[in-house]
Amino acid sequence: MSENLSPIVHDLKRLNLISGKGGVGRSTLAAALARANAATGKRTLLMEIEDDSGWDSPLARMFGLNHFQIEPHEVEPHLYGLCVCASSGQEKFLNSFLKIPKLAHLVLSNQGVKWFLEGAPAFKEMGYFYHFLMALKDNFDTLILDMPATGHLIGLARLPNILLKMMPVGPIADKLKEGQSYMYNPELTAAWIVTLPQTLPVSEAIELKEALIREHVPVGGFILNKAPFNPFTEEEEKILESLTQKSQTKRLMIDLERIRRLREAEKRLKEEKPFPVWVAPETFNPQEELDFCSKIQKLDP
Repeated sequence: MSENLSPIVHDLKRLNLISGKGGVGRSTLAAALARANAATGKRTLLMEIEDDSGWDSPLARMFGLNHFQIEPHEVEPHLYGLCVCASSGQEKFLNSFLKIPKLAHLVLSNQGVKWFLEGAPAFKEMGYFYHFLMALKDNFDTLILDMPATGHLIGLARLPNILLKMMPVGPIADKLKEGQSYMYNPELTAAWIVTLPQTLPVSEAIELKEALIREHVPVGGFILNKAPFNPFTEEEEKILESLTQKSQTKRLMIDLERIRRLREAEKRLKEEKPFPVWVAPETFNPQEELDFCSKIQKLDP
């Protein structure tokens, strides 16, 4: 399949963190990017962090599954799914230095030990981090992590520094430093900030970008999602707006208002140089459009 089908795929790094506030279409875009990347023949891993609520995974449902497994499993050609799980990461971490898998399992199965570890500082988060790190060390060309919410990415970025202050040496410190070498490397990692063409989501996207920079996480760019079709230049919009105001054609006025918000969102995000802005078109169901990612276009600087 031609690599020209999906221009945004060329900008992906080995590790791609898909973030943004709830309701912006983050998971849908993560799945679409993973499918487009896998269509080029690259071995792609699509990850999500386990949901403590116990509900089925919306991301996995896009592939006809209730949830992803805790080990990579193929869901489509060249495309694998993985649920990043705290308990699995904790067991893998214990295995890494106990060297006896059954012993690690017994330790974590003991209810008293389990209560003690759950009370330890950031032990659960460390489980997520280690499971995530093991996925990075696997033989995948591209990894895409669908973050559950804006704050989780900031928390994941801060975790190594917080724990290294408490445990500057030892096996945990070694693994944290190894994770940092991936997460903070702009050659390997990019955070993609998904937003909508509306004032508040754009403001929150810009705030997230600034927070990621403070935490030294490389930002790949913004993805302005669900953009309405706009066939007009700015001058044509002004003429149409004037005409509709005179004729009181409300429906066209509503469409022009959405286009105006899109134009404003594009301008605000383009001011956040040097980070590129990609625009994903509004569509009924991106998952049913195999060429959806080919329609995601980068704005001129």
